[in-house]
Amino acid sequence: MRSPWRPAPLVAGAAFAVFAASPGMAAPMPHAPVQAVPAMPTKPAEPKAKRDPLKDTVAALRHASSTAEARSLEEHAETLRQRHLAPDVLLLLKHANAALEKHDFQTAARDLGDALTLQSDQPILRRQRAQVRYAAGDFEGAISDLAVALQGDPDDVKAWQMLSAIEHERHDYKAAVTAFDHVLTLDPKVANGAGQKRRLETERDGQPT
Repeated sequence: MRSPWRPAPLVAGAAFAVFAASPGMAAPMPHAPVQAVPAMPTKPAEPKAKRDPLKDTVAALRHASSTAEARSLEEHAETLRQRHLAPDVLLLLKHANAALEKHDFQTAARDLGDALTLQSDQPILRRQRAQVRYAAGDFEGAISDLAVALQGDPDDVKAWQMLSAIEHERHDYKAAVTAFDHVLTLDPKVANGAGQKRRLETERDGQPT
């Protein structure tokens, strides 16, 4: 598209005079052709940033109108968190889940460690190894994994729920309440959310339960 700017006429509002050549009078020099001004190049439109479907789902979860809608959105978010996992990693997760069901925590943790070696940039793998460590009673290891997972994915409701549960079992009720506050912020429709928070606050404040 050409620029809307146009050069102004050389003589405004008057006709060009015509000179007749006569003896002793030099013919007027012909006017040099007016060079066309090139159009200013247009700046290409910047491509629109792609929307992140996980962030959109997390935002929708915060404003879910019913418990059923919230659970559906949470399941969808879980699917989206796994969408970049490689086939080899998915196979390792399958093996880890089978081992976890048999309470073979050592094998499950090893499988998840191998998965993290392949795709260390996927926060969900850290959360899943935290689950294995938590089940095995390794609270410190689980908290360490959750810290990394939440740094990469601070909107992971399941990670915050697990962290709150671990801190509760460690009798750090203040940390448990703080983690559960994140749960309620991300998922206000979480099952018995208000009741769970009241119980944690009661334990935090040292009142009998």
